[in-house]
Amino acid sequence: MSDTGDERDLLAAEYVLGVLAGTEREEVIRRADRDDALNRAIGAWEIRLAPMAAIVPPVAPPADLWPRVEQSCGLTAAPLTPKAAPLRASEPLGSPTRLGRSRGRGFWNAVGFWRGMTGLGFGLAAAIAILAVVNRPAPPAAEIPVASAVLAPPKGGAPAFVAEAAPDKRIVLKPLERVALAQGKDLELWALPDGETVPKALGVISKVGQTVTLPASVHAPMQLMVSLEQKGGSTTGLPQGPVLWAGHISALD
Repeated sequence: MSDTGDERDLLAAEYVLGVLAGTEREEVIRRADRDDALNRAIGAWEIRLAPMAAIVPPVAPPADLWPRVEQSCGLTAAPLTPKAAPLRASEPLGSPTRLGRSRGRGFWNAVGFWRGMTGLGFGLAAAIAILAVVNRPAPPAAEIPVASAVLAPPKGGAPAFVAEAAPDKRIVLKPLERVALAQGKDLELWALPDGETVPKALGVISKVGQTVTLPASVHAPMQLMVSLEQKGGSTTGLPQGPVLWAGHISALD
């Protein structure tokens, strides 16, 4: 494979999604140890796709999973039960960003897989990610997100936006579904830093996504909220309409 930005980004997405065969995955690990651009691309995809795990309902692991993990790691001498199958490792979306010799090994992959994703959610994430990579150029290093959050209804329901924080204090909002907005209404973004009680207005946003630069008075960790307001946004400096979606974003450095 030639070393173009698009192909490198596609390779990183395939690695993070765990769709590469064992020998291909090992080659990516070795290559990323000496290729900083590929290493950064893998880290960006790990951060970008990790929030999608929140969309998938949690699944209880099989009762015999932990004994099998212990057995495969040599932590116990107890034999496997007759019906237990050899443990297969899968690369989770939330795997560590920094590559090393431990990347791709069984323990982290097995536990992270059952904790973070189901087979259906994994397949959906793979389809979305591959389509996104094929149809867009690789992001420059400055656009690699340093934190992310999924904005979902406070009382539960499907998330509507994913928020990605850039190193220069920009928040990039991307829709996860089509957002319906009544005539005469607007969506407004708010930030509530941890420990504070009064949210700060970040401005009216588009239902198809937007990039917002955080003012100096706003710092993470914080809660991001999207409220439904009259056209033009709130006139009081506080949300006047209901908060439709919210999510927590971690420190930006």
